[in-house]
Amino acid sequence: MSIALAVTLAALSTVQPSCSWDRPGVNPYTGNANAAIDRYTDLPPSVRAELKKRIASKQPDDMVSITRDAITSDTNGAYDPAIRDMHFGAASVCHSVTRNKWAKSRVEPAAVYCADTHCILVPKICGNISRITRPAAPVAHNTEEGGGGRAPILVAAAAPVVVVPAEAPPMVQSPREVQFTPPVPIVTPPSFVNSAPPFEVQVGLPPTPPTPPVPPPVPEPDTWAMLLAGVGLLGWLAKRRAA
Repeated sequence: MSIALAVTLAALSTVQPSCSWDRPGVNPYTGNANAAIDRYTDLPPSVRAELKKRIASKQPDDMVSITRDAITSDTNGAYDPAIRDMHFGAASVCHSVTRNKWAKSRVEPAAVYCADTHCILVPKICGNISRITRPAAPVAHNTEEGGGGRAPILVAAAAPVVVVPAEAPPMVQSPREVQFTPPVPIVTPPSFVNSAPPFEVQVGLPPTPPTPPVPPPVPEPDTWAMLLAGVGLLGWLAKRRAA
């Protein structure tokens, strides 16, 4: 939509600085949502185009509950309670609206469409198109008296200090008796060389030496006597045979 047409629509519409919204649904907005968005001439064209697209596709960014003193969301927390630039009737716009006469228990559901930092409020009961401010991200402030607006002071945490009692005796490990076991020697069998050729090296036990001959037994005296007696007897028999 051209700027001239937007100016014309703004001129044709009835603009009121403030009004009350004490009876929602009595004078609902009957105009076009795109025309209402185009009346927000302070919004960039890209933002207005995105808001029109989201409203036409019925894809709200959030669902809120409007009460007398607040606008709250289950997901995004509390919005700014002020409602601005509300469209009602055919082409009437109210810059600020109040709902002071609402009962405390009254709750009106509404859809919220956002583009960039700008949000549009569309209550279910009347379809009025207005503007609200989304909740700001929480900012950490200095809690010291008179420190509002200043950057928070960051204090590095001190490293923990371990205190050892002075009277604690040092831990001395008593010496332990160590038994020494001598290593088992490794004995290599001796090597023997044969004296007779060919010379052979044999590893192991030495060869068994030959057994010496056993000397004949020496005759005892009784044996000699019996031997002489036998020889004498043989001689006597030989003489007698000869005679």
